[in-house]
Amino acid sequence: MLLSQVEPKDSRTLSPSLYLLGSSSHLRVKVVRETIPPRIDTANLVIRRWSEADAALLRAAIDSSLDHLRPWMPWAVQEPASLDDTRARLAGYSAAFDAGEDFVVGLFNREESFVVGGAGLHRRIVDDGLELGYWIRSNQVRRGFATEAARALTDAGLALTGVHRIHIHCDPNNVASRRVAERLGFSLIEIRPSDTTTPLGSPRDTAVFERMTEVPG
Repeated sequence: MLLSQVEPKDSRTLSPSLYLLGSSSHLRVKVVRETIPPRIDTANLVIRRWSEADAALLRAAIDSSLDHLRPWMPWAVQEPASLDDTRARLAGYSAAFDAGEDFVVGLFNREESFVVGGAGLHRRIVDDGLELGYWIRSNQVRRGFATEAARALTDAGLALTGVHRIHIHCDPNNVASRRVAERLGFSLIEIRPSDTTTPLGSPRDTAVFERMTEVPG
C-alpha cells in the first residue's frame, strides 16, 4: 500500500492534507483536515466533541430552553426532536468533527453531569475564516458561560493552520450575543440588511463581528 502526504504550498490558505491510498494502479485520495482539540477545559466548563451517549443530556437542555432559544435559533423551531433523532444528529456532528469539516461541541459543567449549552466553529465563511456560534441553556444564562466558551473556541480556531479570522453572525437585536463578541474584542464590520429571516420567517438583518490575527507576510 502506498501512503504519501501532499503538503499545501501556502500555509496561509485553508488547504487540507491529501493522502494517496492503495496500490499504484488503484489510488484513491483521502482528505484529512486539521481539527481543534476534542476537549478543552476552562475554569467552569468542559468543552468537547459530542458523542451519541450525550443525547439524553442534550435533550434535557434543549427541551427546558425552547422558549428561550426559538426567537434566535432557527434550528430550535424544529424542536423538540426524538431521542433517536438526537443520537443521529450527534453522530453526524462527531463524524464531521473527526473529518475536520465542522466543529460542533457541547458545553458541560465540570462534572459533565449536565449540558450548559452548545457551540460550534463552522467552515462556511471566507477560506481563511470560521464562523463561531453558541447557545446557553435558559437556567444557565447571565453567568458568563457564553463568553468563556467563545473565548476558548476563538483561540482554538485561530490556532488552526490557515485560519486568520473568526466571525460571529447574530441578530442585531440579540443583545446578549453582541455583548459576547464585544467582550472578546471582536469588531462590528457590517450590518447586512434583510439578508436572512428570523426563525419564524420574517426578514432580519445580520450583525457581522470579526476578530483577526495578523496574516504572515
